[in-house]
This record gives sequence, structure tokens and C-alpha cells, in this order.
Amino acid sequence: MSGNAAGWARGARDQSRVCRDVALTAREPRSGPTPGAGAPGRARRWLVAAVCQVVVFLATATTAMLAIAVPQITSTIGLGEDGQQWMVAGYALAYALMLVPGGRLGDVWRRRVVFVSTLVLGGVAATSAALAQTPVWLVLSVLVLGGALGVASPQILGLFQQLFTKEERGRPYGLLGVAFAVALGSGPVLGGLLVDVNPENGWRLAFAASASIAFLAAALGLLLIPASTPPDRFWWRRTDPVGVVLFVVGMVLLWIPMVEGEVAWIPVLWVLAPVGVVVLAGFVLWEQRQAKRGSPLVDLSLLRVRSYGLGAIIAVLFGAYDALYYVFALYLQDGVGHSPLTTGLVMVPIAGGTAAGAVVGGRLAWRAGRRIVAVGLLTSLVGLAAVMVGDVLLPTFDSPHSAALPLLLAGLGAGFVLSGMGSGLTNIPNQAVTMSQVSNTRAGSAAGMLQTGHRLGISAGTVGVSTALFATLDRTGGNWLLAFRTTLLIISAFILVALLTALTDIFTRGRR
Repeated sequence: MSGNAAGWARGARDQSRVCRDVALTAREPRSGPTPGAGAPGRARRWLVAAVCQVVVFLATATTAMLAIAVPQITSTIGLGEDGQQWMVAGYALAYALMLVPGGRLGDVWRRRVVFVSTLVLGGVAATSAALAQTPVWLVLSVLVLGGALGVASPQILGLFQQLFTKEERGRPYGLLGVAFAVALGSGPVLGGLLVDVNPENGWRLAFAASASIAFLAAALGLLLIPASTPPDRFWWRRTDPVGVVLFVVGMVLLWIPMVEGEVAWIPVLWVLAPVGVVVLAGFVLWEQRQAKRGSPLVDLSLLRVRSYGLGAIIAVLFGAYDALYYVFALYLQDGVGHSPLTTGLVMVPIAGGTAAGAVVGGRLAWRAGRRIVAVGLLTSLVGLAAVMVGDVLLPTFDSPHSAALPLLLAGLGAGFVLSGMGSGLTNIPNQAVTMSQVSNTRAGSAAGMLQTGHRLGISAGTVGVSTALFATLDRTGGNWLLAFRTTLLIISAFILVALLTALTDIFTRGRR
């Protein structure tokens, strides 16, 4: 009893510290536009927020549509296994690599110009992907699309800082979560519908839809976002171009052997990995030097903040969960033989669970702290276990009932709702707890690093899980059921390590 009482007392002290930090933040001076200060009118500001939600929808829905359309793309232009990884995981990688440089570019240059020009570039890249005739053409277009959206996305938070007061920002931030949930639920269905309507070129229609949304958002942004003051003559120096090049080159050199590891020229490829490590070591040394000058691309000292370092590890590990969309889309279509539309509908429960979990997790984040993150990770594990059990109980592939949508939803839907709910309970609270001990002066850099880590986790997880899927298929002569279960076990292993990290934070914090 005395140990429990001491634990509760320590929890109360931790909670009081969080409340004190929130109170101190609330007493900060008002920031952002005020009436009469030259800021755009209220209606115009909310129209800008609506445009930002469109961009969030575009980035998320594109990922979902890619996962659904992969089998059709493969049959149309001969995209191989490594090409699929380059396209799906490469999109996430390009997006991740551009988040921090994109945020810095918007800070030191004209935010409206950055936002609009990168959306135009994304629209051109999506159009190019829709017209692609070869795998290389398609992959390069998708990489450019991911990088362009990766630069545009950080401008959203910058625009909210610029256009809304601190008291007003809660609503636009909340609407971004709604846009994400809507895209997560509608993206697979929209992609499946387009591919079902035109089995040969439906995936081209999906890219054409992405291009249309990007061009529309760019036009509206040009009309609605207020112009900013011209930058100084040497603005480019504050973007830390050397740091950007070192970071991007180092990550790409590490990533290439992960995707191309099984080809005949494997010795040449694996030479790139040590070189990538050396380049990233140079990046760390360069950023430490830049920190002394006061203008680092990333603030590596943040990793020494206990809650931030552990939270960043959880964010990277949990990124592997997003590989579920890709492998499940392949399994249902290539393995079981379902239509793209049926596949998209079966994936909707994940979005519903994620939205519900995000709402609950957002409300409990400050009260429960890392404990709610642990609950979310455990819920995801239980949900994936339920998916595996439901998959075992479903009829065999040659049964006519195996294609029945109600049976799929009943057999797998509950597990997907649980796993999606666990995702919502994990991501939002983990961001809040991870950022809780970061000072406001370093909040921008901290948020960018956290998002980049999560996106890199998505990319690496997708490559690792899909590699295991294809290797199992090759080894077993095309046993899709075993291959799918193997990928679920790998994803569960990543989540389990993240859960152990969260528990380490909880128990060591209690002892302290």
C-alpha cells in the first residue's frame, strides 16, 4: 500500500509540473495577428485554413490510393517488387526528408511562394505519374510528388502561427485532424472505385485526381494567403544548405541497399550503406558546429531531453504500423482476389478507429501522459492479434463466400477498429507528451524532427515489411496467408518494442 501511495504521489507531482507548464504557456503574450494590425479578415483566414486542410487530405489520400493501386500499376507497366518499394516507401521517404528543410525555407523566405510553388510542382509530378509509361518514369514522378508535399506541409503550421492568435489556433489544428481522418477513410475507397471503374488506367485517374487537387490548392493559396515581406539578400544561408545536403544524401545512401538488397550487384549496393553512415556522422558534426553559431537545421540537443528522446523512439518504431495499408492491399487483391473497391471498403474501419482513438487520446494526453500512449500501443497489438485470428477463421480462398464483403468486415473489421483506435491513442498523445518538456523557443525544430522521425519510420517499416512479404512468397511458392501473417508479426514486433520503451519511461519516471 505504501508503494502504491508513493506512486500516486509521484504521479500527482508529475501532473502538477505539466499543469504548471501549461499555465506558464497560457500567460505568454498574445502572438499572431490582431484586429487592425494588418492581418487578413476573419473569413479570409478561415479560407486559408480550409486550403491547408485540402493539402493534408491530398498528402494522406495519395498514400492510401497508392497502396490500393499497386497491383494494377504492376500489371500495367510491369512494376517489380523493388519498384513497388521505391514507389510506396519512396513517397514516404521523400516526404520525410523535406519536412525540416521545408519548414526552414518557409521561415526565412516567402511562405506563400514556397507553399504555392511546391503545390504546383506536386501537381506537375502527379500529372507526370498519370502519364508514366515506364517504371522509372513513374517512380521518379512519385518521389518528386512526395518531396513537394513534404515542403508544402510545414508551411501549414507556419501559416497558422502567422494568421491566428494563440487563442484561435485550437480550432484549425483540430480541423487538420478531421481532414487526416477523412482522407484515411476515403482514400482507399476512392482509389478502389477509380481502379474498379477502369481496371487498366484507373490508377492514372487517381494520380490525375491528386494533380487536380494540388493545382486547385495552389490557385486558392495564391489568391488567399497574404504576401510576406521580401527576404534579405543572403536568406539562403539560414536554410543550412550544407546540412540539408548531408542529411538527404546520407539517408538515401542508407535507404538504397534496403530496397535493392536482393539484386545481383548486391556488393556494390552494400558499399553505399557504410558511406551513408559516414555522411550522416558528418551531418551530426556539422549540426553541432551550426548549433554553436545559433542556426542548426536540427537541434540534436533535444534528444537529451528525456521525454523527447524516448517519445522520438516511439514515433519511429510505430511508423512501421503504416506498412499495414500496403501489405493488406496486396494480400486482399493479389492473394485473395478481391476487387480494389472491396479492399478499400475493408480498410475503412482502420480510419474509423483512428479517428475515435485520436479524439479520446487528445482529451486524455495531459492527464494520463505516457500511460495513454502505452494503452494505445497495447490496443494496437490486441487489434492486430484479432486480425490474425479473424483471418484464420475466414473461409478458404477457393470458397465463394471468401469474397463476401460482410464476412470480411465481420471477420477483420473488429481487429482493424481496435488497431486503428490504438494508432489514434498513440500518435496524438505521444506528440503531446514528447513535446511537453521542450521550451517554446525550440518547439518548431522539435516538432519538425519528430514528424521527420515518424515518416522515416513509415518508410523503413514499409521497406522491411514488404521485403519480408515477398521473401516469404518466394520461399513458400506463393503462400499468401503465411506471408501476410509474417508481416503482421513483424509489425507487432515493432509495436512491442515501442510499448517496452513507453513502459520504461513510465516506470523510470515513477522511480525518479
